[in-house]
Amino acid sequence: MARLIPDINPDTIKNYGERAFYEAAKKLPDEYTVMYSYAYKQDESVWEIDFVITHPALGFATVEVKNGYVSYHQGQWLEDYQGTYRPLHKNPVEQAKRAMHNILRKYGEKGFGYFPLKVRYAVAFPESTSISGDLPADLTENSIFLFADLDNLELKLLGLFDGKDRRHDREERILVDKILAPSFKVSTRLDHQIEMFKSKATKVLAEEQERILRETELDKRKIFLGAAGTGKTFLAMEKAQRLSNEGKKVFLTCYNRNLARYVLSERLRGVIVGNFHDYLEEFLGLHTPLDNLQQYYDEELPNQAFDYFSNGSSEEKFDAIVVDEGQDFKEAWVTVLESMLKDDGEFYIFADPDQNLFNTDSANTWKMEISKHRLTRNLRNTEAINDWITRFVPREYLQPILHGGLPVSYFPWKDEAEEKRLIEREIGRLVSQGISPKRITILSPHRKEKSSLANVDRIKEWTLEDISERGTGLKFSTIRSFKGLEADIVFLIGIKESQVCTKQDVYVGGSRARYLLYIFYHHDWSVI
Repeated sequence: MARLIPDINPDTIKNYGERAFYEAAKKLPDEYTVMYSYAYKQDESVWEIDFVITHPALGFATVEVKNGYVSYHQGQWLEDYQGTYRPLHKNPVEQAKRAMHNILRKYGEKGFGYFPLKVRYAVAFPESTSISGDLPADLTENSIFLFADLDNLELKLLGLFDGKDRRHDREERILVDKILAPSFKVSTRLDHQIEMFKSKATKVLAEEQERILRETELDKRKIFLGAAGTGKTFLAMEKAQRLSNEGKKVFLTCYNRNLARYVLSERLRGVIVGNFHDYLEEFLGLHTPLDNLQQYYDEELPNQAFDYFSNGSSEEKFDAIVVDEGQDFKEAWVTVLESMLKDDGEFYIFADPDQNLFNTDSANTWKMEISKHRLTRNLRNTEAINDWITRFVPREYLQPILHGGLPVSYFPWKDEAEEKRLIEREIGRLVSQGISPKRITILSPHRKEKSSLANVDRIKEWTLEDISERGTGLKFSTIRSFKGLEADIVFLIGIKESQVCTKQDVYVGGSRARYLLYIFYHHDWSVI
């Protein structure tokens, strides 16, 4: 069977003659290539020839197909139309000749030199059965294909070419692959793709922020519930900034110190920003004890703060409090925050109950008798990563906005040495594609000294830095320390069954990736 370009269902060809010729050409032996509906440019006009047939021991022939009954009289081509003959719109022989010469000229202009095989042109009348009269000088019986010729098209082609010559496979392949059916793709560097996604995400995030805050601006106490990527942190920041711009005293708080330090505090003006416990210590003038830290943070410090603010003056309290990552707050801590508000103060909580990595007793918080708003549009992750996240949260709670993206990549390993080799290899591949190392963040359920990268300060020639460092190298963090943050590319490593690597940890860690997610997991762990 011949190679057809394009290889389509003949039934989709509406023109009967072209469809009949296509079906006949398909039956040619394997060495033939048949190009259907070849378009080319000449003299600033775009032309088309119905078929180009090539063979490495023949050459190529251009064939123009005409339906119905056609005749030639006194230098003019005519067609039978409702019982009378009228001039054809185009001369079929000239169409075939023009295409033949254009292809031959293009072969030379492309720098391939002289085409060593024969070139021919022909016309086909699949609905006609015989020839009568005298042919014009530019046609022979061999260059006219009739109904019966379609039953043995190769025999007719051999007559058109006067038999086969020495094979020229290379030149015939060049003709097909470089002239008749060239291939191209529009692409961009991987880091440029990321920038395009980021540009779209920024625009969508701004639009979504405006819509949600405008729709909920009359609510003075509200809980916003949303899965990872729904823009909770950015909404919390924008809400706090708008309240501050109104002249209100605003406190924006969270549990994760890194989130407070590297995101919230750097982007807001006039807003008091801080980790919940750090702020209480500083305000009350207390110092962290050397022992019993769990009891101190869970009970003693919050209790002292509650006692102080419950009896404190209104001037020391806030007009509005905004809580990010609210699922990390124990119910008693929420009570403390309420005591820090003025009587008519505004209170907003942004949370994802599925990210409760610290097992806080926050369930009753979601039962508070205040308005709730569910966020369902994923403003952070590409569609490919969003689909992965929906393994952990209901799909209806997380709809992708950034369509497309590269699929999540999985790398099973049997021991830490193998994992380390895989990490080095994949980072090398990304950097070789133009990715800046600072775009890559490595997240692990374990501290670095307990991971496969223990005692590693460089991966190949690129430095490996803690997220607190502001260099241009690769970044490393535990999943829990990175909660609430995000990165362009995440390497989720050390994924294996343990008390510090739960299904929630995998969800939180993987959902930090905006555009690319690589997961390195122990080969027998079923969560992946």
